[in-house]
Amino acid sequence: MIATPTRPPLVRFVALVEQRLGLHYEEGQWSELVPLLAERSAACGVERYLEQLAAPSSQAEWKVLAERLTVGETYFLRHPTQLETLVDQVLPSFLRQTSTVRVLCAGCSTGEEPYSVALLARERGRVDSSRLRILGIDVNPRSIAHARRACYSPWSLRAVPSAMRQQWFQRTPEGFALQPQVRDQVIFEERNLLEEASAFWAPGSFHAILCRNVVLYFPQDVIRKIIARMSQALVPGGYLFMGPSETLRGISEDFELLRGGDAFYYRLKPPAPPGVSAPQAAPAATPTVAQRVAAPASTPPPAPDGLEGVLQLLEAERYTEAWALLESLPESSSPKALLLRAVLHLHAGRLSQAEQLGRQLVTASATEAPAYYLLGLCLEQGGDEAAARGRYSASVRAEPTFALAHLRAGSLARRAGDMVEARVALRMAVSLLPQEKPLHLSLFGGGFGRHGLMQVGLQELQACTEVP
Repeated sequence: MIATPTRPPLVRFVALVEQRLGLHYEEGQWSELVPLLAERSAACGVERYLEQLAAPSSQAEWKVLAERLTVGETYFLRHPTQLETLVDQVLPSFLRQTSTVRVLCAGCSTGEEPYSVALLARERGRVDSSRLRILGIDVNPRSIAHARRACYSPWSLRAVPSAMRQQWFQRTPEGFALQPQVRDQVIFEERNLLEEASAFWAPGSFHAILCRNVVLYFPQDVIRKIIARMSQALVPGGYLFMGPSETLRGISEDFELLRGGDAFYYRLKPPAPPGVSAPQAAPAATPTVAQRVAAPASTPPPAPDGLEGVLQLLEAERYTEAWALLESLPESSSPKALLLRAVLHLHAGRLSQAEQLGRQLVTASATEAPAYYLLGLCLEQGGDEAAARGRYSASVRAEPTFALAHLRAGSLARRAGDMVEARVALRMAVSLLPQEKPLHLSLFGGGFGRHGLMQVGLQELQACTEVP
């Protein structure tokens, strides 16, 4: 029987995790670490285990912990307007000055982001791929191994248009394998953002850095250290792309905020002229005028209390905060709360927990349709598209106006070659999307708004009509 760690060892374990991996856990989240600490220390005891973790020779164990604690949910073409700005504007501006451009994807997880850059560069034709170098880094060795294999589930490709999928991926028994010419364009390294590696962060190493939805898991002092290294590693006038819920306000004065369409990103400021002191970072409580102007676009407003707050945090992809808030609510066992919990499990890759809650929720009329849809997503992510179609159809029977369920059912029918069924479902999806419930979009939109989902539906419908 594995003993449950007491509070003092748990406090020390939390501190070590933050020190070595940069991951910050609020006290209300410490209970999430108890089973892991108990499991890993069972052989030698908690105190001995913590002594071993603190030793310089503990790299192998930290690799295991990194795998267990950093489960990054991502997918191809996530936040596409930023990626389009990168390949349409940023990279071509440097190619006029240098023979090659170098892009770093920090916290790349299983590789979808750096591969998305490579794919868009080829698709949009503004960047010569032979002059583009892309590096992805992540602390999780299992994620890096997955990225190098470059084989993905349909769920990871949910935002990829069908024509792009057909051109650049090949269906295999394991999933969708990326074509070798794209796969080989990206190099992956296992690397901790907190490691002291002066050679890696050498000045002028990269023209652009993507660090999206990564630092929101770190405390501010760690974020400052990471951003300072990235600032140093960029070429003069280099660019930094962060997630939509992340901001440099109160973190760094090295960058200026830019906007291209719906995409916000940062450009490294030129160094101060000789004899002129660089401005000091303003305290978070007293932002500069430029920061106050930019704040509404770059910093999300505080989430309201209750389940609406959980929903807003989920929409902003602030999953750790959403989970912590949900756990603290007295109504955390209500049907809507259980649905939110199931969706958070799905985003974290905990499919069995999500499925368990989904089966429980289909018995209640208020949650029957979204629960069937959730079960369909779990099955699709697991690679069972035939069973997923059945769940999406059940979702439509429970709620005939559920546009997203029509959309997923139609997309899977098209892939299976059932073009008549696909066209019917996709036409229904396109006609119903303008009235789709905001709750459905928030829970299952996958980062797309109503307009973006409409474009996906129209592309799928066009793909059906192109088939003889």
